[in-house]
Amino acid sequence: MSDGDGFHNPPFQAKSLEYIKIIKRPCMHPFKAAQYRPRHRDEQNQNTNGHYPRGKNRKEPVTSYYVYGKSAAIEFVCDETRKQQINTISMQAASARGEGERGYDWDNKTIIQIPRNELLVVMAIMLGMLPRAEFDQTGLHAGKSYTVEHQDEKLFFMVAERGKPIRAVGLCPEDSYQVATLFLRQLKANSPWMTTAEVIDLIEMTVVRMKLAQQARQQSADPDVDLDVEEGDSIEEDGVELAEDDVVMRDDEPNFNR
Repeated sequence: MSDGDGFHNPPFQAKSLEYIKIIKRPCMHPFKAAQYRPRHRDEQNQNTNGHYPRGKNRKEPVTSYYVYGKSAAIEFVCDETRKQQINTISMQAASARGEGERGYDWDNKTIIQIPRNELLVVMAIMLGMLPRAEFDQTGLHAGKSYTVEHQDEKLFFMVAERGKPIRAVGLCPEDSYQVATLFLRQLKANSPWMTTAEVIDLIEMTVVRMKLAQQARQQSADPDVDLDVEEGDSIEEDGVELAEDDVVMRDDEPNFNR
């Protein structure tokens, strides 16, 4: 059969049979065409296009924030407990090097992982709900301690370890905000069903109220006991006092949040 132009048009049935023959031809599915093979160890460790490799060899970026002082520096790191895998914060404190040397002695740093219960108290202090607190480590970490104090214009962190000098830094308002975001991040991760505002409200209604009630009861039992540092005073221990210039960042150690 031909049309007016002289071109031959096969019948519809023949065209349909030809189409059936075409689709019955063996073809490779695009997904089946891909051949999967185990990746070599060097390929697994290679980071291409700025992306981390998938699988167990993938390393997540470390979330931390550095605070530098005149005589010490502390890195606040988002961490996880080994046994229960609870999100928390670790403090890594180092002393400034001697005269004529720049930087800090990170090789002899002191590491303190904040327990789950203490994480709530430190968060309350950072938010100005509680004035201060001191914590002594126990068990394998006995001999380590740290102090946190809200001093209105700045936050004060002090890390101590037996046989090492005391490391103390002051957090300016900007540093306080950055470190507080890390604490809130970890608390929110431990309670993903709650919003950040609900976490803060619950800390105030439980931890803060009960701690203040305990302090009031201890104060009434022994009026001579001074539970809180007077406003505006600085903490001094073993002759180490936080200076005002500790709040200022050192030029040779830029402060960054990686």
